[in-house]
Amino acid sequence: MNRAGESTERRSFGIVVGGVGALAVSGALVPLRDHIDNANLALILVLVVVCAAIVGGRTAGAVSAITATLAFDFFLTKPFVSMRIDSADDIETALILLSVGLLVGEVAARGRRSRRDRERAASAISRVHRVAEGVAHAVPLVEIVRQVRTELAALLRLDDCWLELPPFQWPLPRLERAGTIEADEFRWFEGGLAMPENGVQLPVVEGGREVARLVLIGNPDVTVTIDERVVAVALADQLGSAFALASVADVAEVARETPPRDGNATCS
Repeated sequence: MNRAGESTERRSFGIVVGGVGALAVSGALVPLRDHIDNANLALILVLVVVCAAIVGGRTAGAVSAITATLAFDFFLTKPFVSMRIDSADDIETALILLSVGLLVGEVAARGRRSRRDRERAASAISRVHRVAEGVAHAVPLVEIVRQVRTELAALLRLDDCWLELPPFQWPLPRLERAGTIEADEFRWFEGGLAMPENGVQLPVVEGGREVARLVLIGNPDVTVTIDERVVAVALADQLGSAFALASVADVAEVARETPPRDGNATCS
């Protein structure tokens, strides 16, 4: 499953957890409303908002905060089972619940996103280390090519990835060393963009000379961060180092496994 699909499912699940959870907890607190101060009841509902935000992010936290405030008003403030509030203190508590719920939901969502970004960065760097280890141990060039293609496909969640040797068959937008892409249109997501589905070229450079290029066919529904694109360049650099160490026979073997592709070929 791609990352956009996973994010949508988690957000939907978080909204369900927050919305249904706020209603369920408010209903469960009805027998206690005459024994526990309303401010403390509101704090219990804030916990539901936090759980929803952790699971589903900012949107789930906001939906949960609004639902919790409405449920607090309906079930736990006088007159009960009504959207009216007679007490000024209860009005203040409801407003505080809404604002605190929205704030805590945002903080929880940011914390979850920060943890996810750290995990993604660590995973990306480990891919470079694996390829570098193969280059250092003089793994045959054809094996390094396969490994780099596999790592790039996993890193960028590509629909396809292959190596081409010059002369190249058709022009493509270029993934630059800074992680930027020469293209007129992008599909943006929170935290990144989608790699163009019509293909991007990632140069493989050895000694200042472009000895090959990697063609990257993106998934239009998957987010790729700037850090991941920079790591992709680092993987191409490792492949360039492997070309520098390779013999003529090694390069010939790669050429035999790299048949030319039609510029209009569809990705697998």
